[in-house]
Amino acid sequence: MAAQHSRLGQRDFVFEPTPAVAASRARSHYVSCSVCRADNSEYLFHRVGVRFVRCRTCGLVYVNPVGEAGESYFDIATFGQHNEHDQRNLVRDFSALLEQVTHAFAKDIGRSPRKTLLLGRWLDAFAETAAASAATLEIVRIDDAEFAALVDGDVGPLAQRVASMSPDLVILDDFLEATGDPAAVLDALTVALGDDVWYAIGYANVQSMPARVLRRYWPRFFEHKRSYFSTSNLVALMARYGFAMKTQFAHPSHVTTGYALSRALPSQTPLAALARPIEGVTFPAFTGNRVAVFKKRRETSSAEKLSIVFPCFNEARYVAQVIEVILAKELPIERELIIVESNSTDGTRDIVKQFEGRPGVKVLLEERPRGKGHAVRTGLAAVTGSIILIQDADFEYDIEDYDALLAPILQNRTSFVLGSRSLGLDDWKVRKFEGNAIKRLMLNGAQVGFAKTFNALYQQSTTDVNTMFKVFRTECLEGIELEGDRFTLDIELVCKLVKNGYAPLEVPVNYVARGFEEGKKISFVKDALPSYFAFFKYRFGS
Repeated sequence: MAAQHSRLGQRDFVFEPTPAVAASRARSHYVSCSVCRADNSEYLFHRVGVRFVRCRTCGLVYVNPVGEAGESYFDIATFGQHNEHDQRNLVRDFSALLEQVTHAFAKDIGRSPRKTLLLGRWLDAFAETAAASAATLEIVRIDDAEFAALVDGDVGPLAQRVASMSPDLVILDDFLEATGDPAAVLDALTVALGDDVWYAIGYANVQSMPARVLRRYWPRFFEHKRSYFSTSNLVALMARYGFAMKTQFAHPSHVTTGYALSRALPSQTPLAALARPIEGVTFPAFTGNRVAVFKKRRETSSAEKLSIVFPCFNEARYVAQVIEVILAKELPIERELIIVESNSTDGTRDIVKQFEGRPGVKVLLEERPRGKGHAVRTGLAAVTGSIILIQDADFEYDIEDYDALLAPILQNRTSFVLGSRSLGLDDWKVRKFEGNAIKRLMLNGAQVGFAKTFNALYQQSTTDVNTMFKVFRTECLEGIELEGDRFTLDIELVCKLVKNGYAPLEVPVNYVARGFEEGKKISFVKDALPSYFAFFKYRFGS
């Protein structure tokens, strides 16, 4: 833009736009969120005139307005960002990625993929390394013109070219984030390629520890990428096209000291000069990169069905009424109620037996009480529905909240929902626990401490990880082995679902706590402490 002049008296006022202002003025094409299509964003920050926002609905961070495509950075050698040493590191990292996604495919299908395509950042050496390991890899080379078409949303020609190559595994590495509309890209690809193709998506996780700590200083190609996913909104986006996540894993990058400093510091700084003797030293950089592997969700012969797992022990006061309310509750989908009775001593078993034979009710009788966790595991083994909900045998939680809990899953916004007692207008409902003031304080303090610990260890942003209301698709349990017998299963289940790639979406729920004299069974020593340590056990162990 030419300099603007104005005259006041004898002085000339000249405005010279900075590069940031010029870049900002070149961007005028505003877009909605690619994941949920909501126009509900909040401004985050600018980087050299590029405006970053976050969707308040699903959490996607994206550039808005989009702007021009610029130079394609997919061809690593031409882009010139890495020297030969760093390129060798990239080959090493890609080989590890290819091995892991190929293993996931072979474990499920029973054979290795016949042809794998790479869409994203590439080096010729990637294909050479794959050939040396007997893998069949083809690189889809995208020039500047095709890159510009991707940013503008013209995906059709590329999708047809990819389909003509007949792959059964497509690696989208640093690809979706660089496009103008990731949803349009996936729509074109999934239609052109059909249902049998797997997708391995490499992305910079905006919920990772590096991203959360560094925030706007997180150097993940700000100048080239247009969207930044979390695991949860990436899963939600793929679910829109009928794909479920099979596995995910961290993808650390190996970089040289010289490359790291070039990304973090200007070359003329004293620190950069002092580091030149060791600039060729390679180290693993945990940058928040992850890879998620997706497969088309199995089609079932019937419609959606909710399996309600209902463990009960010594609940004669409430159990019959709770069961009747559950069975009377109108739901948008079919249901089954799986009652697991653990040989109570107060007559609960006799009450439960009265429901045997009722339509949609399955009664499982355990020989002896082995804890709520064991009863839940028994119930999970018997589910036949596509969605699972866990329900206690009392009225602390409101069964009328079922609709709100199911809606995000049925709308394919997520596969895993937590009913939070700490959200909504009447928040902190757990604080209203009656009785001993010390126990009340301990319960509320534990809820906050548990949520904070879980969020720090698993890079989430939940408010109530201890909630009973855990609702998730049955497929989320694939590959998970649960072991807890007592209340620790509540924590184990959430931790393992998140490690399996399913970040929870929270929904506010009603809650009226009952006291220990009314039948509350949790023990601080037997349950609370082991549950807290379970966060660490399942984060760093199995």
